[in-house]
Amino acid sequence: MAEQTTTRPRPPLPEGWKPTLLSLRLAKKHPKLSRAIIKWEMNRAPKATGPGDLSDLLAPGQDRPADFPSYYVSNPVHHMNGLHWMHPSMGYRLERMAEDFPLGKREQIQWWVESQVLDRGVRPQRILEVGAGTGATAFVYAQVFPDAEVIGVDLSPSVLRWARKRAKELRIDNVSFYHMDSGELSHFDDGTFDVVHESHLLHEMPTYQIERTVHEMVRVCKPGGFLGFFDWAIPENDRDWRQREGMVRNNVEPFMLDYSRANHPAILAELGCEEIVMVERHSQSASWRAVKGNLG
Repeated sequence: MAEQTTTRPRPPLPEGWKPTLLSLRLAKKHPKLSRAIIKWEMNRAPKATGPGDLSDLLAPGQDRPADFPSYYVSNPVHHMNGLHWMHPSMGYRLERMAEDFPLGKREQIQWWVESQVLDRGVRPQRILEVGAGTGATAFVYAQVFPDAEVIGVDLSPSVLRWARKRAKELRIDNVSFYHMDSGELSHFDDGTFDVVHESHLLHEMPTYQIERTVHEMVRVCKPGGFLGFFDWAIPENDRDWRQREGMVRNNVEPFMLDYSRANHPAILAELGCEEIVMVERHSQSASWRAVKGNLG
């Protein structure tokens, strides 16, 4: 009789462990160590799993999950290979990463939604967030506007499942998360949403996908509707450009130069959007708002 072998379970992460910034600091001079830290973390982090066919992530009436674009699965990013978005621990990791950036913190998101949407008299009935991630922004919209239907879409299965888990824990029942490609939102008709928001998504894409995503955001937004963006600041000087170039070299953000050159505020203007305003800028991130023109 052959001897049976068992896999020793990996111990959980130490309480309070936050390796994200450590791995970023090590990336330039010690890339192998940086990748080792990330691998160590993800093998021990909590996981969110589900059916391999993603049938649990389909919206009502959605026949099949979105196709994964080649750039999404083939380009190394964040010191990991292109398949890291599929890792069952990615939801946990992304949630922790967001906490390291100003526009990923709940209090900052809360201020933004209240000051830029609620206080401007916008009372949305339907809200869409593309690149919803683990739901931080969608949850704030859902709580500030409890009578609205909030939908978040993303491509990462584990991230979506983590967001659903969080929604249950927070007892937020007016938000849903579905598997869709931000550049192909054909499941939604033109002018479907009062508010369309993007959270830290555009800088993860090549130029053509940035353009497709912004076009789709504007298309599904109602005329006169509101568009919001949380993302990296657009470079304003040589120092900014050098920083972005370094991020590409060090396998942190391979599409950062595409994003910086695409200039999504300019795309919004070309699509007839109005009141395009950069609301705030931090050292790395920035936020914008815009209104879809009535003829857009």
